[in-house]
Amino acid sequence: ACCDVPNRGVALWNDKVYVATFDGYLIAIDAQTGKQVWKTDTIARTAPYTITGAPRVFKGKVIIGNGGAEYGVRGYVSAYDAETGEQLWRTYTVPGDPAAGFESEAMERAADTWTGEWWKFGGGGTAWDSFAYDPELDLMYVGVGNGSPWNREIRSPGGGDNLFLASILALDPDDGSYAWHYQTTPGETWDYTATQHMILADLDIDGAERKVIMQAPKNGFFYVIDRETGEFISGDPFIAVNWATHIDPDTGRPVEVPGARYEDAHAIVFPGAWGGHNWHPMSYS
Repeated sequence: ACCDVPNRGVALWNDKVYVATFDGYLIAIDAQTGKQVWKTDTIARTAPYTITGAPRVFKGKVIIGNGGAEYGVRGYVSAYDAETGEQLWRTYTVPGDPAAGFESEAMERAADTWTGEWWKFGGGGTAWDSFAYDPELDLMYVGVGNGSPWNREIRSPGGGDNLFLASILALDPDDGSYAWHYQTTPGETWDYTATQHMILADLDIDGAERKVIMQAPKNGFFYVIDRETGEFISGDPFIAVNWATHIDPDTGRPVEVPGARYEDAHAIVFPGAWGGHNWHPMSYS
């Protein structure tokens, strides 16, 4: 498993405490007695999935992701009934084998951004930490992780953005269907996850109030994104960054520096794999 054996917390809803275990179970506990109410297996036992993140609960649903992108898994997010533990929906973050069919139009669209036989490597895209929910917009937001393996030249040798790696993914909480996405690192190849905490706020920008998501992911740029539409608003470096010069304000895409990828064996890239910001909690005042 990667990396260490942490547990980032629990969730509370009505009279229950919800905790996810390292070996992939989601458990509901009676808050008064401490007794187990239900226990659900959330992972496929055919691959080395783990859970290190805290569940979130809203609209009577417990939301949980998983980890394991370093070991060849395919990421997904699942929702379970808070009272019974029944699985309500599951949304994959990267496409699987096209021969098996795609679970949604979003996965079919994402497959156009991959090449080769990526599914044999898992693909990655695990949502191992951050989720957020806007009750007014009725949208939930998923922070998606790195590719599996890290080097895009192996998993997707013809290049491509490899959606939805290193992205903020907005979903309908009722069925997990795609609403919009913003990819912080197209063609992710440096372990630049976007699983870091996403802060929702209403900000005055150029004289207008905007509903935004703010995130400081691993890649070193601090993002302000419109949380209604996924539109890029701003992205400025908050630490030393040398893999890209800036974020193009028109496209919202980073302008990469030649030689920053694995094609150049001598590249020294900042930030490193630990990222400009990793799992550490974040808030806004």
